Amino acid sequence: MDILRAFRSFFMLILFFMFFPLIPVLTKNLKTFYFRHFDPRTQVAVVPIRGFLYDSAYLTKHIRRFFENNDIKAILLKIECPGGASGTGQAIFSEIRHFKKIYPTKPVIALVENICASGGYYVASAADYIIAPPSALIGSIGARFGYLFQLQELLQDYKIQYKAIKAGTYKNVADPFVGITEQEVAMLQSVLDDTYQQFIVDISQQRKLAPTQSYEWADGKIFTARQAKKLGLIDQLGSISVAKKVIKEKALIETNIKWVKPPQKSGWFNLISSDSSDDNDELSSNLVNAICATLENRYLKKIIY
Repeated sequence: MDILRAFRSFFMLILFFMFFPLIPVLTKNLKTFYFRHFDPRTQVAVVPIRGFLYDSAYLTKHIRRFFENNDIKAILLKIECPGGASGTGQAIFSEIRHFKKIYPTKPVIALVENICASGGYYVASAADYIIAPPSALIGSIGARFGYLFQLQELLQDYKIQYKAIKAGTYKNVADPFVGITEQEVAMLQSVLDDTYQQFIVDISQQRKLAPTQSYEWADGKIFTARQAKKLGLIDQLGSISVAKKVIKEKALIETNIKWVKPPQKSGWFNLISSDSSDDNDELSSNLVNAICATLENRYLKKIIY
């Protein structure tokens, strides 16, 4: 009798560990079924874009999922971003534009509360409509090569010899212990100029601005939202109430809105409930962004928007 009881307990334990990982999936499916058939609200996705941009994986993953989800009728980009690496901002911008072509009837609205500058504005410009309160900071459209230290004279003062072995004329560019030449400066400037021109072209096309007048809005200046509206960089002054109204108008929504956000999972829960290997992108992407923001790109030789 004791053996039979122990066997039952062992069997139940095995069943528990077999079906426990399925609980999040079943719960998710039940919630989806309920909201689809019994909740009268219309689903609108919210994509938070906060802090410095140095890794696009998490954001582009959820942007794609929200576009592909037929239950999501519109996407709201909530932006609090002072900028970041040029490639990251451009990657998110390109991803939004790519899916806008596939799903042209799904509007994308950008809402700013405090700051939307440089690479953050690059992302916002991919939206169909940009909203910000009058005193929010908008703009800073330009490109720079961050933290180009020159420490050669410091080494000489302390009689420290430094030798870098290289293959390639420009391989030591941005090495703080090697003096930069005029030729290298010219090369870096050409890279910045090309990056800057890409930025201007994309913004001018999205916002229907004249590239020939980019000196008015793309010389690195920061504007208040009220000033930015006059320049055509944003569409309307306002906050979340205005955003709701615009979303309803553009997505033809007549019901109340149910805001759908990307899932926030702890590490262990993420491991047992992930439905694909890229579900860990949130953790890794946030970690990369936090580290890079803390170091302020000091040791990463990237072009910064």
